[in-house]
Amino acid sequence: FPSTVGGLWAFSDNDAYLMGYIGEGKPPWRIFVGKHWDGMQWDTNINGTDAEVGHVANDVTGDDHFMVSVGNWSFTPPKPAIGEFDNLTKKWKSYQFETQGELLSVWTDGKGYFIAVGDNGMVYTKDGYSSGWVYQKAPTEFSFYSITGISKSEIYACACQSLATGEWYQQGWKIEQGIWKKLYDTKDTTSTPLSLTVLDYPNEMGAWRCGVTDSLILYVIGDQSYLFRSKGQQLVFQGINLSDIGLPLKQNGRTGLRVFVFNPNDVWITGTRYNFYHWNGSDFQKMVVTGLPADDMQFGSQCRFVKTGTGKIFIPSEISSQVYVVVQGTP
Repeated sequence: FPSTVGGLWAFSDNDAYLMGYIGEGKPPWRIFVGKHWDGMQWDTNINGTDAEVGHVANDVTGDDHFMVSVGNWSFTPPKPAIGEFDNLTKKWKSYQFETQGELLSVWTDGKGYFIAVGDNGMVYTKDGYSSGWVYQKAPTEFSFYSITGISKSEIYACACQSLATGEWYQQGWKIEQGIWKKLYDTKDTTSTPLSLTVLDYPNEMGAWRCGVTDSLILYVIGDQSYLFRSKGQQLVFQGINLSDIGLPLKQNGRTGLRVFVFNPNDVWITGTRYNFYHWNGSDFQKMVVTGLPADDMQFGSQCRFVKTGTGKIFIPSEISSQVYVVVQGTP
């Protein structure tokens, strides 16, 4: 304490970077923007000074050798910033922008294309490891907080809007060949292919496409959680409530928060109060994660799950207010 962890990227089981605003909880009470895992311990040497990293991270992603961390560099008011790390050269490169707001989520196709999203429809894209970042404004004033994708031509983003009256709305978008298509909008439920309402409280989407049949599975996780299926790029979906196939979050009075689709038979869903469920292709199993609260009474945030090529999972998670751990799961 105090820490806010934005995320983690693992190049391998023994080479991972945890990024955020990280306090060690002991004298001299320094704050670090990152820590490095070498297979044995977490070190504050992340191959670069805080100034080279240039920001506090809200999310991190990467591929076999390249990592991108997005967040902010100025708190009053916040300004977006991006840090790139090349694991081959061990060098950081930082970008600081004057756009208002923060970057909150980032995704890559694993082939050099990166897309980062944030407040008020803010989008930055990078196409190629040596390319710069290009700004664009999405066709919404909602703030993006989550982005995932299947390829650079098929990306899914979640956005929200909080009004002074206390009302809270969500949107889901598909970016197809650079064209923005709205999938759901709980503020305006007309003319969207997914007829979700504010009572569904959709939080996050997770997608996977079969390369043989060209069929899509799309998870939308929230107070009510769904699995939607479609064929090709059609925006015509068949849906099922996940409660009907055994996900007990709703019946237990809990809400789905995050979903991670590694493949159709390897799907993780997290819910409020440290509820972790895994879909193995036939049923949902409740996972008790060693080192995390399991009494269904505490609240805490979880970052993106990361899985290495060997199948090892890294889970950065809050265990109490602004105190974090990293869980490592052996396959």
